Amino acid sequence: MSRSNYLHQIRNAREQLQDRGELPDGLLPEPIQRSWERCIETGLAVNLRPETEPAATHQLNELRERNSRLLTQAQPEMESLYSHIANTQSMVILSDADGTIIHAMGDQDFMSKAQRVALQPGVSWREDISGTNAIGTALIEKNPIFVMGGEHYFEENAFLNCSASPILDPHGSVIGVLDLSGDHRQPQEHTMALVRMSALMIENRLFNAGFATDVTIRFHTRPEFIGTLWEGIAVFSPDGKLLAINRTGAFQLGLDEQKISGIEFDSLFEVNLAKFLDVARRSLSSKSMLVLKNGLRLHAKADPGMHTLATAISMPSNGQDRYQPTVEQLQAVEMPLDRLDTGDSMLRKTLTRASKALGHDIPVLIEGETGTGKELLAKAIHESGQRKHGAFVAINCASIPEGLIESELFGHEEGAFTGARRRGAVGRIQQAHGGTLFLDEVGEMPLALQARLLRVIQEREIVPLGSNKRIEVDISIIAATNQRLRTRVQQGEFREDLYYRLNGLRLTLPPLRERSDLQALIQRILEENLGRNDVVIQPEVLDLLQRHPWRGNVRQLFNVLRSALVFMEDHELGIQHLPEDFFEELDDGSPVPQVSAMEMNEASLPDTEAALIRRVLAAHHGNMTAAARQLGISRATIYRKSKRLNLV
Repeated sequence: MSRSNYLHQIRNAREQLQDRGELPDGLLPEPIQRSWERCIETGLAVNLRPETEPAATHQLNELRERNSRLLTQAQPEMESLYSHIANTQSMVILSDADGTIIHAMGDQDFMSKAQRVALQPGVSWREDISGTNAIGTALIEKNPIFVMGGEHYFEENAFLNCSASPILDPHGSVIGVLDLSGDHRQPQEHTMALVRMSALMIENRLFNAGFATDVTIRFHTRPEFIGTLWEGIAVFSPDGKLLAINRTGAFQLGLDEQKISGIEFDSLFEVNLAKFLDVARRSLSSKSMLVLKNGLRLHAKADPGMHTLATAISMPSNGQDRYQPTVEQLQAVEMPLDRLDTGDSMLRKTLTRASKALGHDIPVLIEGETGTGKELLAKAIHESGQRKHGAFVAINCASIPEGLIESELFGHEEGAFTGARRRGAVGRIQQAHGGTLFLDEVGEMPLALQARLLRVIQEREIVPLGSNKRIEVDISIIAATNQRLRTRVQQGEFREDLYYRLNGLRLTLPPLRERSDLQALIQRILEENLGRNDVVIQPEVLDLLQRHPWRGNVRQLFNVLRSALVFMEDHELGIQHLPEDFFEELDDGSPVPQVSAMEMNEASLPDTEAALIRRVLAAHHGNMTAAARQLGISRATIYRKSKRLNLV
């Protein structure tokens, strides 16, 4: 059915509902039909939306504090998702489990339009309040959903196209919704795929951050998929009880992630947990084999928690002495720092300096542009040293509201402030006890909080908000910034004494445009991060990738490759698969070829037009938008003409 016919069908359904008070069958997709029927049962009038007011600032801050774990893990993926749709009249939205928006980012002019229908933080988009919409309907359907234009129950929302996917916590409960909303006139072919991928990445981040003292096992039938979006993740208590599992893991093991109570490790696999961890610890490879009771073989990587490590260290190696691994022994098994070396000499120098500091608990300060991989380097330092079995706790000092960062770092007692969690909350510093605290964008930390952090470093103890109790902490600190921290000190925006406390070893990451290992890095990302070892990159694409300025560095490269895979239909990555914003940033300085006067005199008008379109498209490397802009015609027109000429 054509788009115009379907839009007419939606209008027909709405008119019949308004005129007769009933909804005809078969005019709307099943999920939308069910949603409209629920709205009718709730008593919502299709032509009269209830008034909605956003929550007051303090209420919104309390809501964000209650959802701080979700917010912290979702923000990096929201930023990544937004980088794909910037300047397309769109916005990325995060809601809590009740459908109330807690964070949004997007094109400013479109966000202003969205505010007219209360699509903004602090407003509930539950279906019984805001009618059929992607956020509220996804919560009820418990599935990803796309709501196009007039499919919204309230007609004033018809200017929106919305794709939303529920976000599950490690125990299988819905804790929020990720939504991408945009102008209904914009193309939407791949937005749902991007939203679903981003939601899964948030879920995996929640696993990474949530189980410091338990055993996390990552697995897949194919070893190259471990560490990617498609890996299975299962968390077991030290005595072998299954505590949590992600969607991919539940599918591979044939489980329902919401019905795992009472499942034991040895009821799933041929060995018990203790034996598997012992084999994994002694293995020269980071991955081991797990065999299910049904004979299916899985490649697995174990991450023992702090409790499990304590048990392992206390085990006698000769019946008398406690087993205490040395730095050299740990490095002999695995050195994650080495995995970051893809051939660039500047990066290799940084990695060499980092490896020499292992085992000395020297504070590390990582400087580098946004997207150069500062957190990846920090994790590698953590996993290469003696604290590798402790928690790695990351906090972005720039992304947490100033009013919440203190409780996030230090924790709080019950009733320490309005909206504080019942029974209080453990801060991130205490969570990092025995491991590493990673302070990203540390230069954005408020000055008042810098003084408290300095005392923690000096005294190795914390005092939660609302408490007089001092808690000892044993942590290693790695800080990172995308600016010269020394300059912040000179500007009076960062404490000099804290700067010297953090700057035990300064490591600088080179920007991607200055690195010589782009091709090897691309291969690494495709195979290890995106789980694709079958991609063939066309030579002209590789040439464009090598000439790109990469202002977003490795993070931008990852996003470009991830988007390209969404558009690919086979194993070959061509120019047509690259996202449009990639071309907009590409500035090769080469002039656009024109059709010569001789060619114009000798050719017919259609031939001249075809030659011009071919040359302009070639000059813009297949970018329809850029070519259309230069020719002064619409993107739809150039696409139609190119299709007729077999150029696409």
